[in-house]
Amino acid sequence: MSEKILIAQKDAEARRRLCAILIAEGYQLLETDNLELATRLLRKFPALLLLEVELAALEGPGSWNAFGQICKTAGIPCFLFSSHGQPAEKMQELAPWAAGTFQDPENSDEILLKVANQFTMHRLTYEFKLAQHLLLEKQMQLEKYLHSAAHIQKSLVPSRFPRVGNLEFAWRFIPCRKIGGDLFNVLQLDEETVMTYVLDVSGHGISSAMVTVSVYQSLSHHLGQVLKERLDAPPYYRILTPAEVLRKLDAEYPFERFEMFFTICYLLLNPATGRVRYSNAGHPPPLVVRSDGSREILQGGGTVIGMGGVIPFEEGETTLRTGDRLYIYTDGITEHANSAAEFFGEERLSGHLVELKDFPLRIACTRVVELLHGFSEGHPMEDDVTLLGIEYLS
Repeated sequence: MSEKILIAQKDAEARRRLCAILIAEGYQLLETDNLELATRLLRKFPALLLLEVELAALEGPGSWNAFGQICKTAGIPCFLFSSHGQPAEKMQELAPWAAGTFQDPENSDEILLKVANQFTMHRLTYEFKLAQHLLLEKQMQLEKYLHSAAHIQKSLVPSRFPRVGNLEFAWRFIPCRKIGGDLFNVLQLDEETVMTYVLDVSGHGISSAMVTVSVYQSLSHHLGQVLKERLDAPPYYRILTPAEVLRKLDAEYPFERFEMFFTICYLLLNPATGRVRYSNAGHPPPLVVRSDGSREILQGGGTVIGMGGVIPFEEGETTLRTGDRLYIYTDGITEHANSAAEFFGEERLSGHLVELKDFPLRIACTRVVELLHGFSEGHPMEDDVTLLGIEYLS
């Protein structure tokens, strides 16, 4: 042991015996018989002070209280003892700033036990504060990474969509407090084909954001191998069907790669004819709200991406006519709960979208989010909320 202990005791012979007990255990000692010298020795920052309460009577209450304040400021714990048998309660009243007392300065077992316990508590407190500091540093670093990941995720969300033929687009994207994995996009692949998708990566945090970015790149024009197949003859490409795209994504993103799944709704639209081809990989089915108020749920598809093709992806097809609207969304809407743990649900969502069919598309999407907040009475979002609306105009 190398801890340093300061002993302040008037009687030299009694102090010598107390020092002998502690020296035998390997402690380093500083010693004095008065408060004035003890005050100076505190500047050597001993790990513990053993203080005889009888020194208070010799120095007076002013010096005693001032000495106690110095000990508190320096953070040096103090054990009180009495050479004349004062009870512990009396000693504690005299110096409430002390860490504790021991009754008999000649009892080596009591002294060594309490000194050892004090140093153990000091060590554990130090290690705890060090762990807190390291945890705070890690938390700050993680917050920095999360902020960067959130910025990247938001940068992938389109700021606007082009007006393509008879198709009008509107959307609402509300990220939750955590980093989620929602993403959507619209790309014109050629004059007759517009691709759109909405995806939702399982979980939250940096890993989800990484998968989101990776899938975004896979479904971009720049890489394009997932979207188109090159041909040797004009037009030198073939646009892959929705089911083919999902099969490629399923092969490219097995569960073992990121240890997470994602759902996606992938559609190809013809802006001139209103034809829609689609396939869902475990994603909430899109909803078509017809101009007459009728509804059509687009169910065709398969299981989530990452299952290794255990279930084939099926395709579905429908046609939009003038005034029809197609809505794609994530379960952040349907699974948003109120205080009674009731989900917003698909039926409530579709009912509202029918009620809003005569409102402009942008206003209808905004109103759905307002209704969602009202349903939960302002309860914070636990998942990203994404709603993409597509209207076929005349």
